[in-house]
Amino acid sequence: MQVNELALKIMDAQRDVGYAVRTVWSNYRDKYLPVIMFHEISGSREWNPDIAEKYREDVRRRADINKIGDAWYRRLMSGVDEMEYFYDTGKLRWPFFRTREDFQLKPYYREVKDAFLSSEPIHPNTQGDIRWVCDKYFFWLQNEGIESLRDADAKVIQEFIRFCSVSMKASSLYNVRIYLKKLYRFLFENGYTDSSHEVLFYFRVSRDRPQQPAADPEEVAATLEAIDRTPPQGKRDYAMILLGAVLGMRAGDIIRLKLRDIDWANGEIHICQSKTGKPLALPLTQEVGEALKDYILNGRPDCDYEEVFIRMKAPRQPYTDATGIQYLYSEYRRKAGLTRSAFDGKGFHSLRRAVGKNMVTSGVPVTTVAQILGHTNVNSTQKYLALDSHHLKECALDFSGIEVMRS
Repeated sequence: MQVNELALKIMDAQRDVGYAVRTVWSNYRDKYLPVIMFHEISGSREWNPDIAEKYREDVRRRADINKIGDAWYRRLMSGVDEMEYFYDTGKLRWPFFRTREDFQLKPYYREVKDAFLSSEPIHPNTQGDIRWVCDKYFFWLQNEGIESLRDADAKVIQEFIRFCSVSMKASSLYNVRIYLKKLYRFLFENGYTDSSHEVLFYFRVSRDRPQQPAADPEEVAATLEAIDRTPPQGKRDYAMILLGAVLGMRAGDIIRLKLRDIDWANGEIHICQSKTGKPLALPLTQEVGEALKDYILNGRPDCDYEEVFIRMKAPRQPYTDATGIQYLYSEYRRKAGLTRSAFDGKGFHSLRRAVGKNMVTSGVPVTTVAQILGHTNVNSTQKYLALDSHHLKECALDFSGIEVMRS
């Protein structure tokens, strides 16, 4: 397919899903035309993945020498990414933003990193952390003048760990330890190094894990009250937030909820959890059922997607990132006059903690709470015991038989 024809097909698809004409032509001028011109300069009018990759390298180079800023870098990168995705799938990719890499690795280390990341299935929840550890370590080796992993002996690894220990929080150092251990197992098994250096990664890291609060019932009620349920968006937002507040569903599971997952006849919701991959059945309460019904019948856009919750603005398609729900919840909290501070634990996930806390305080066994919340390990549920201040007081010892001394 000619690269210009590819761009025109993307523009047609954007018009079909409701993009404004001005936006469509702005995308063509700023995002797709540079890719077309780069192909022509490279001697090809046909879409070529190798030329597309050279285009990305050229954009990175221009960003490195400050010829373009971060905003323009993201726009140019998103253009070539959207064209490549449409060429491969025939679909629009939305939303997708490529951030500029913090660590510019040499080809040797990039190849090793890519080989490691593709060596085994990596859960999406940990993929970013593993990539970050690889980038951090390989970039540090580069700066130390180490061109090959065979030259990184035990002393070098220890020096890197010592460097991390004085510049990172405990949680980050914990990730460095476990993923560096996994990396070196791969390097040894594939001949990049002569040893897995496994003994170096047995040190213990104590992670500070402060107990985050559960959502306050009055604040939740005020937040739900702040939603205008008359327009379609209000119907959708109310149903999404209610799923978190009543059933304790994770934001990632809410955006992936499909129409077929709702068993209206038996009053249940069946999902496969995005975090654990395990199936979970939840009760379809009357309040949640009424909210879902109102949105599906009176607010949901007419489309062919299986997902329940659809964006109200073009392109009208399912959410691809759970942060959308996080943002909506924070906005409705703000409308309700509720303030937030950084790391106060009052985000959307606090609704799930509230559901767990309410069950524990009601005397529901921890094992049952774990089943309802979909925890694969009961230890993940025991943290809700710390939120049950009422019953914790019953465990406190009195001062009987203990003589109080005045200083």
